[in-house]
Amino acid sequence: MSTFAKSVLLVFLLAICAGRAEATIKICNKFSQTVYFAMAYAQPGYDESYISRGWLVLAPNGGCDQFDSALHLSVFWYYAETNQYKVSKHVKNINMWGNVRPDKQFWIATNSFNFINNLNEKPSRPGDPGARLVGFTRSVESKDSELDETLTIEADGINVSQSFSSGQ
Repeated sequence: MSTFAKSVLLVFLLAICAGRAEATIKICNKFSQTVYFAMAYAQPGYDESYISRGWLVLAPNGGCDQFDSALHLSVFWYYAETNQYKVSKHVKNINMWGNVRPDKQFWIATNSFNFINNLNEKPSRPGDPGARLVGFTRSVESKDSELDETLTIEADGINVSQSFSSGQ
């Protein structure tokens, strides 16, 4: 292949790659405790079948991570929690997000998990003895494309903010 042809091909490939937006779902933790994040999303090709996955471990005070770079979603559901921590000498607390006004319930487990949840069937307990059903909250939804979003557990330990790129 001639040098000219290689140059034209390289310019063409760069133009194609530059035109594609890189959709990512990034999760951040501004809270003072480690946060364990779980996500659920529709299982492609199946009606009312969802996958719930966890845990993404987010370091306190600004830790961020991408949930899974292979995911290209227009919407997802989330749940997050801390371990029990001491607030004062006689008071301990666990913070949870996503379960106050949940849209759907999905299975989570004590350790890393990847469950298929069929909402058309009566929920049956997965084989994991630490599994439990919890409420998940729906994220913002992208109508025309994949989500390119940052979901942030705020420093107050109560609020969650969601920001996304233009066009969402």
